[in-house]
Amino acid sequence: MKYNREILRQLLTALTDPELYESLDNFPSVRNQFSDNQQKYLKVETILNHFETRQNGEDEEGFPKFLEVIKRCNNTAYNNYVKRLESFDDKEISSLFDLKKGVNLDTKLIDELTDIFPEQDDLFWQCVKQVYQDFLWQLSQPDLELEPDNLSGYLLLQLEDWPEKTIILEFIPRLLAYLSTKYSNQYLKIVRNLQKIANKHIDISPVMTIDALKESLRNFKQEYKKSLDINYYLIIEIKDSQSHPNLFQISGWLTKNNIADYLKPLKNQHLRVKKEENKTQEQYYKKENIEEIVKSFITQITDAQEIQELIIEFFLPSSLFGWEVDKWKFDSSDIICLGIVHEVRIRSLDRLKPMYNLYKNRWENKWRYVKRCVSPLSQFLNSDLNCNVNTLIGQLQDKKIVGLKLTSALKSNHEEIASALYYSGTPIALWFRSEPPESDCKTELDNLLQHDLSQLSMQVRTQRSQPERHISLIWDDPNRLIPTYQLK
Repeated sequence: MKYNREILRQLLTALTDPELYESLDNFPSVRNQFSDNQQKYLKVETILNHFETRQNGEDEEGFPKFLEVIKRCNNTAYNNYVKRLESFDDKEISSLFDLKKGVNLDTKLIDELTDIFPEQDDLFWQCVKQVYQDFLWQLSQPDLELEPDNLSGYLLLQLEDWPEKTIILEFIPRLLAYLSTKYSNQYLKIVRNLQKIANKHIDISPVMTIDALKESLRNFKQEYKKSLDINYYLIIEIKDSQSHPNLFQISGWLTKNNIADYLKPLKNQHLRVKKEENKTQEQYYKKENIEEIVKSFITQITDAQEIQELIIEFFLPSSLFGWEVDKWKFDSSDIICLGIVHEVRIRSLDRLKPMYNLYKNRWENKWRYVKRCVSPLSQFLNSDLNCNVNTLIGQLQDKKIVGLKLTSALKSNHEEIASALYYSGTPIALWFRSEPPESDCKTELDNLLQHDLSQLSMQVRTQRSQPERHISLIWDDPNRLIPTYQLK
């Protein structure tokens, strides 16, 4: 059977650890190279290198035996491997690997990237991680579990399996576009080096052109520039008191999207200071005081700078999910409520507790689907809450389900909804607090999900301007959190 490193990697990754070990019964020298607690992708690389660099003797005869064992261990994975091989014609396979020499034709390119990548700082590698994820999404092969200890080694090993043309015209221009758009001054040198590498390989290639590179770079720059549109957020944290019923604490910050180090604390004029200890005393407030403080936060922001659109996000414990914060009015004579003037979202304060650290990866992974969701309606789970919480959690754990949509009005059981969202990592939820007139909850919410998901908050705001459209929106972006968040 033909050997193809890229497809074989996918086969080995699909195996469980016991299946991987069993498949190497005839190759103890390979298995003995594994170390304790070694990550799976490194074990896979050891196996791939073994079969790629030795094309005679035991290995030539042993490779079919190796596949036969895999077939017995996991027939489904094996059949997928065979199907993938059959979908490659001989020309495509030979373009990826020179099997006689056992050398990847892209080795020189990977070596050049290896020379410049590891010298960079952590911020650079976070950029590369983001670009690599975007690169895989573009190729319809998302890697949602990308959290290796050695990020640089992992990414370079993965790139070895991609054709040179794909790396030069897809990955490198995407990285160039990201760095030059978001960190143009900080990474000017590496941008120039990457450009030189791409140009050099295009000059000697019969299938790539400079014009194709320029077109690719131009498209990716447009994509990343769109993400630089600045939104201002008023982030409000409200905590209830266990010892003082109906009393609450509040803090506020002004922040911008895409600017990680911009988080301005807002002054609370109601705070008291214990002068003898020269420190701020914790202060609790009634609900009407909280509304007054929120109004003062907004006044501080609008007085300090001109902001056309302000998005307000309330971090609330699940016990307060039923608060109608979007209906708050700052004066008894006001006819316009907060949720009409601004986009108002609820965030989960409980989700930031250390006990939910186990579900943090699910939350982040689902948010990646949110950013690329092209069919919102099909990626929201309908629920009437007739099932128990565990059943709801199981339904929401589908990685392509990004949101929960309640088909009937929710007036209680907010803690159960919160639990289902926490444990499944689901970042978005929508519900009516009372039945809409002349329609039903499902129809109204389905209409909201006919548009791009990035417009959902704005669509909800528009709906709130109509009579009796009391909608709650959970919108939990794991990349924008409160500064007091300490996940241990």
